[in-house]
Amino acid sequence: LKPVSPPKRLAPSTQRPPANKQSAMPDAASKKEGGKILMVTSLDDGHPCDNIIDGQEASYWMSTGLYPQEILVALKGPCMISTIKLATTNVKSVRIEGCAEEKPVNFHVLAEGDLEEKGGSIQIKDLKVQDGSTTASFVKLQILSGYHDFCSVHTIKVE
Repeated sequence: LKPVSPPKRLAPSTQRPPANKQSAMPDAASKKEGGKILMVTSLDDGHPCDNIIDGQEASYWMSTGLYPQEILVALKGPCMISTIKLATTNVKSVRIEGCAEEKPVNFHVLAEGDLEEKGGSIQIKDLKVQDGSTTASFVKLQILSGYHDFCSVHTIKVE
């Protein structure tokens, strides 16, 4: 019997990442990355707006009724974005706008979409930026209509 040699290892700079491992894009809106909620149109002390960017889908912001609702998010800084990911309940129609300026004044539409009615269960929606990608410092989520008087936003992720 011949002794078996251990497999050769590549030098660290030439090693390939493991198959099926994709690096997740950082969420430019997350509190952990430096994102901040600047404004919401409804305040509920039991479900504050910071819950939207805390990274926990179990926590959420809740509207206090009527539409439209708006949530203004300051991103970690100017960054390229291509996708906005939402986790909500009772939301029917949304518009996402972005602003690349130092102050959140002039916005342009990044994406629009309708969400499927889920009877109060979590709705997941990935919205692609209309032009493929764009630079933004601020993102505004406009909830144009809902399936119920009240809606909730569990997460908004900007990638």
